[in-house]
This record gives sequence, C-alpha cells and structure tokens, in this order.
Amino acid sequence: MEDLVTWISLASPLLSLATVVYVWLTAGSKKAQADIDAFKKSAGDDFQGIRASVDAKCGEIERKVEDHGMRIQSIEGEMKHLPDVKAFTELRLAVSEIKGEAGKQAEVVNGIARTVHRMENFLLTGSKSAA
Repeated sequence: MEDLVTWISLASPLLSLATVVYVWLTAGSKKAQADIDAFKKSAGDDFQGIRASVDAKCGEIERKVEDHGMRIQSIEGEMKHLPDVKAFTELRLAVSEIKGEAGKQAEVVNGIARTVHRMENFLLTGSKSAA
C-alpha cells in the first residue's frame, strides 16, 4: 500500500502540471475561436451585401440581354425584307440598263434640240443661210 501512496504522491504533481500546461495551451484557442466567430458574423453581413449587389447586377444584365434579344429579332425581321445577293445583283444590272437607256435618250434629245435650234434660227432670220 505504501507503494501505491508513493505513486499517487508522484502522479499528483505531474497531473497538476499537465493540467496547467493544457489550460495554458488551450487558452489561446478560446480567444482564436471567439475571433473566428466574430469574423464569421461580420463576413456574413458583408457577404449578404455583396450577394444583394450581385443579384441586382445579374437582374440588370438579364434585362439587357432580353432587350438585345428583342432588338436582334426585330433586325432579323427587317433583314428578311432586304434584297439578298442575287436580287442586289439583278438590281445593279437593271440600274445599269436604265443608265444606258438614259444615255440613248439624251442623244435623241440632243438631236431634237439641235433641230429645234435650227428651226428657230430659220424662222427668226427667214433664210436658208442660217442653217
């Protein structure tokens, strides 16, 4: 029994020393845990503000995308009425033909103008020498 008392008397200060070391080591972790909890609370509030801002921006972007989609649809609808490459080529050829016909008509009008001028001179002067 005496051995048991000796061992208990030796173990008691060691157990006390171990308890002191454990308390000393874990005291910092309690403060660290309190700091972590405070950070989580403040960060949670910040994240909620950021999330609200991001949600608002996403809504704005979605509205812009819908507006652009509607604009694209209206432009595509208008593009259907425009001539394609084949029709544009045909239109260019038709305009060229019209220019050619206008040139021919200009020649005819110039000839008529010369004739009218000669007739006017003849009537004004009354002689054949005016021609």
